[in-house]
Amino acid sequence: MEIMAWKRSLLVLVSVLYSSQAFGTSPCNGDRMRRNRWGPSPLQAATTSNANSAPTATSIESSEPSANCVKTADVLSLDSIRSTLIRQEETIIFALIERSQYRSNTIVYKAGGFGNLGTPIGSKPSDDDTNLSFLKYMLLGTEALHCAVRRYTSPEEHAFFPDRLPPQGPLQQLSKLDYPDLLEPWAKEVNFNPILLEKYTEVVVPALTRAGDDEQYGSTVLADLQVLQAMSRRVHYGQFVAESKYRADPEEYQRLVEANDAGGVMKLLTNAAVEKQVLRRARLKAATYGREPLMTTTNFVDDDSSSGVTSLVAAAAASAVVAAVEALEDKEVHKNAGKVDPKLIETIYRDFIIPLTKDIEVAYLFRRCGKEPPPEYQPDRMSVDLTSL
Repeated sequence: MEIMAWKRSLLVLVSVLYSSQAFGTSPCNGDRMRRNRWGPSPLQAATTSNANSAPTATSIESSEPSANCVKTADVLSLDSIRSTLIRQEETIIFALIERSQYRSNTIVYKAGGFGNLGTPIGSKPSDDDTNLSFLKYMLLGTEALHCAVRRYTSPEEHAFFPDRLPPQGPLQQLSKLDYPDLLEPWAKEVNFNPILLEKYTEVVVPALTRAGDDEQYGSTVLADLQVLQAMSRRVHYGQFVAESKYRADPEEYQRLVEANDAGGVMKLLTNAAVEKQVLRRARLKAATYGREPLMTTTNFVDDDSSSGVTSLVAAAAASAVVAAVEALEDKEVHKNAGKVDPKLIETIYRDFIIPLTKDIEVAYLFRRCGKEPPPEYQPDRMSVDLTSL
């Protein structure tokens, strides 16, 4: 009965979209979603100083009118947390689909698999550099580069190797961003990237990819970086959620923490209804994004007229309906209909992303209430160990 209800709802949605053709994104909303939160602001076209000198406070400004600008403090306000988490789902799902096209290529995760790669450019030297895996080599080098453009000054970003970031920090030419004081000053210390990296390479990759080696090592590692950075941002956003929940009921969280009741803290912060929505949404998006559009079954009008737009809308809507119905029916025959099994994406969220996010929330809340988290909520483990998907 639930499946039939979903089918009817989807068909109604298709008819509404078909008639309205309201698929545009307003320039303001689109600009807000695409805005780089830690990159440089555009330089003014006119420069009055030497190109090699540091710009003055007035020489770096937005090229957009003030009405179209969004401040960093607004982007990271508590009101935007939920919508940000939903948008991150697309990033993670697309990254997982991209990684799934390559074989497992386990050699890229093996320490010393490609011999002595040396110290990654820009990172602090370490005795471990002679035995780095290809993935860690690329991850270290990428983080050193991103550090220079202020990525890790953002409270929503956590480096996998914070001790190896360049000591000089961001480029001096870039002004300091004004982030809102939503989290405690020690929030960067709640960094669960070690266990995220371990479980991704040992559990997620074998479940997501076909076994074997296709020699696409560079492409494989670049896809891995996209997944890891997206997942890291997602799970550490749990700190913002935890802070919001703490402010809503500080007395109860303080009572539970003082009693060392980690289970009680976990129960209090858990919202089963929201988690169910997240899982359903992740599965539906994976089914939709992971398949080709139904172009061969539609007679397209190849122009920009109303008929052309309508035919394109109809094809997109039909593809979405088919993907949604297949995802909700949960039949084995649909498992290989797309580029990735939607059920697997749902499982990754249910058994890995959501539990790790909640572990981070518990660890943050304990420290927020003045106590160290219990051993099972330390950054090198999950409170419920994950061995397979």
